[in-house]
This record gives sequence, C-alpha cells and structure tokens, in this order.
Amino acid sequence: MIRRNTWILLVVLAALIGLSFYLQNQKTKQAAQATPTKGTTTLFTADSGLPTDIKIESSTGQSVEVARNTSNVWVVKAPTEAAADQASAEAAATQVGALNVIGDVQLGLDVVGLAKPSYTVTLTFTGGKTHKLIIGSITPIQTGYYAQLDAGAVQIIDKQGLDALLTMLTNPPFAATATPAATATPIETSTPEITPASATETPSVTETATKSP
Repeated sequence: MIRRNTWILLVVLAALIGLSFYLQNQKTKQAAQATPTKGTTTLFTADSGLPTDIKIESSTGQSVEVARNTSNVWVVKAPTEAAADQASAEAAATQVGALNVIGDVQLGLDVVGLAKPSYTVTLTFTGGKTHKLIIGSITPIQTGYYAQLDAGAVQIIDKQGLDALLTMLTNPPFAATATPAATATPIETSTPEITPASATETPSVTETATKSP
C-alpha cells in the first residue's frame, strides 16, 4: 500500500510537469507572435502610382518635404521653400517604391514604439491618394523598423531602405547654388597734379644787367 506522503509527492510532481508544459506552450506562442512572417514584399505596389509629395516629420520636431510643382519639377517645401536637387529628390521617390516589408507581427503599439512614433511619413501619389506611415522602434536584431501604414497591421520594414529615406531630415535635397567668381578690385592711383606755367616769366638778374644801357 502506497503511503500518504508518496501520493502527495506524486501529485506535486504531476503539477510541476503540467506547469512546465504550460509555460513552454506560452513561450512558443509568444515567439510565434513576435516572429515576422516569411517572405519579403514591397510596401507600395506599382498600382499605387508614383510619389508626388514626400513629407517626413520626427518626434524631435524636425521636418522635410519635397513635392512636384505644376511644372512637374521637384521643389523643397520644408524646412524652407527652395529649389530642389532633381536627382536627389527623384532618388527619394524611387526609394519610397523600394521599401521592403520583412513581415507582420502581432505586438502592441506601445511595445514596438508606435504609440509615440519616432517618425511620421506622409506620402501622396500620382493618383491623388495619400498614405500615412508611422515608424517606431528598431527590431532587436537591428534589421528593420516596426511600422504601421494607414493604421493597419504592425509590420517590419527593412532598416536600410528606411534609413536611406530618413536621411532627408538631416540632408534636405536643396539644389546646389553656383558660387559667383571673385572680382578683382581695381587699385586707385593718384593722378599727379600739373601746375600750369606762369604766363609772364620774371627775367633773371643777368638778363636785366645786360639790357641796361
């Protein structure tokens, strides 16, 4: 006959085994939620059109905006209105279309820094549609940013691609201005003053003596 103490030990052991299985299951579930789905896709498809306005704002108050004017020429609208370097602005527009989504995650906005985003990117496309992308924390393995497009699912966007776009904040695409050539300053020279000769010359003493009778 099994003693009472033995039964108690068996019950405790069974409880510990059950708890271990439960905790392991919870860890597996949480890991699955935090692991991005496999596969890489672009954030915007060709159907979205081409960017016509790109505005980036940081949580620290910095902002930059470039847009196409009525002549389809890129101009800088912020931090100050100015002509834009067309190649740099076009590169930024191309970068928008190249942003890659690494995957989706099921995590709270406060956990991934999206409750108070580090950056807000507002994009307008040729079709007239505007999208709002908020960017939060960098992932633990430093390969992407947690982001949310138009209040949708939390996604991880490739860090390298986003960093290339965010550099506009610290390096706005202003057009280079030509530096005017230095002009030599002429050296002023004084003109010697010419004193006119007296109309009547005073005869010398010798001449006076000779002419005397």
